Amino acid sequence: MDAKIKKSALIYIFSFIFLSILIWLIFDSKKNQSKQIYLNQKIVKAAAEFKAMLNGYKMLIDFIDRRYFYDKEILKLLYKASKDKSGKYAQLAYRKLLPLYQDMKKYQITYLQIKTPEGKILLSFQKKQKPKEKSKISLFSQPPKEIIGGFKFINELYYNNLLIGSVEIIISYEAIKDQLRRIFKGEYMFLIHKDVLESKISTDRKSYVQSEISPDFFYETGNIRNYQIPVEVLSKINMKLKEKAEEKIKKMRNFAVDVEVGGNEYVVSFIVITDMTGKKIGYLVYYELDNTVKLFNDTFIVMYISVEIALFAMLSFLINIRTRSEKFRILSEIDTLTGIYNKGKFNQLLEAELKKVKRYNRPLGLIIFDIDHFKKINDTYGHQVGDYVLKTVANIVKNNIRNTDIFARWGGEEFVIIAPETDINGTKILAEKLRNAIEEYNFDTVGKVTASFGVTEAVPEDTTDSIVHRADEALYLAKEKGRNRVEIMLPEV
Repeated sequence: MDAKIKKSALIYIFSFIFLSILIWLIFDSKKNQSKQIYLNQKIVKAAAEFKAMLNGYKMLIDFIDRRYFYDKEILKLLYKASKDKSGKYAQLAYRKLLPLYQDMKKYQITYLQIKTPEGKILLSFQKKQKPKEKSKISLFSQPPKEIIGGFKFINELYYNNLLIGSVEIIISYEAIKDQLRRIFKGEYMFLIHKDVLESKISTDRKSYVQSEISPDFFYETGNIRNYQIPVEVLSKINMKLKEKAEEKIKKMRNFAVDVEVGGNEYVVSFIVITDMTGKKIGYLVYYELDNTVKLFNDTFIVMYISVEIALFAMLSFLINIRTRSEKFRILSEIDTLTGIYNKGKFNQLLEAELKKVKRYNRPLGLIIFDIDHFKKINDTYGHQVGDYVLKTVANIVKNNIRNTDIFARWGGEEFVIIAPETDINGTKILAEKLRNAIEEYNFDTVGKVTASFGVTEAVPEDTTDSIVHRADEALYLAKEKGRNRVEIMLPEV
């Protein structure tokens, strides 16, 4: 009977494991959904901050254009400079615009040049000019190697409705990063695709270093000292990004990933940047210390453990209920002394077997036996020895019947056996086998013990009372004939 409890326990345990895995998958899916929603919000935030920064510079440049390059006096000087080969008017225009350039540098705008409609440089202001060359004007020179490390703003210049050229102002990546750092307190990096660097001839080409994240992208080395995130931490983040972002970065779409370094969580947002034509050229990468993602993971673990505890408690409760139920069932069905079925359970099983006989006309044998002179054993050796004899006889019988046979204690020293699919001859052979087994066994203290057997066979018309009565008559006959024998009582035809 313990096997049923073990089987139920195994079912509950496997159910617990299955539900645990299912709950883990559901919770993990929900966690990943929530985390992705949060990362999408970080992408939107980073893109908005970057756009706001660019718009701020655009407004500043629009103001510069309207303040200086709509000025008729400056436009007139530039017009004359474009016609005059001596450089006189170019020198005057240079001196006129130099205060503007000095003011622009306060906003980290360090590149300004004016070109003719043919693309030749008329005036140029650059941070990298040597001091002695600041006032030197080189008219109608070819453009120097193109600068790609920034965002270019171009405005056409007209004098008396005549196109005299264009003004180009470039905001460097370093200027953008510096302003973003100051306002939003994160760390930034511009990654430029290698195709852009190879297709453009740049004076700054040597200042670009291959990214640790992907070999297809390069970043510009700067002179920044006060990093928001330590350089060694950034390097560790990038090494982890190589695994998590290398495939995503190739698609040239905005995305964000979370990375854990040194017990801290960092959200890294990749915002696509474009050139003047709208072509995608790389990413603005925004590194931000953000333990919110860790909170998602911690909440997931806490919720999962809480559900697992509740599930385990419920499982324990069910196993306990099942165990108690099985114990009560055993108490109601099992004879506590011998461990076999009691009379009540026997009657239920006999009734079920008789229904099979009636429905399918299958053979069914019934044996009733009791221990000879059992009262004398009790009187001579005591009830403890008597109980020992009862349990031993029960064990002998259990070891000599089939698994399909039903064995029960009828009461006192009487026992009954139902033998399904067994006719009268087979039932008699079984009874003789059991009689011999009991007789040949050497019992402690008592020595030899014998038993008398009554055997009958069921017919479709039988009831539990009729078949038991017939077997009981056969048992009585065996006792009348001297005990330790098997007698048969057939139903009347």
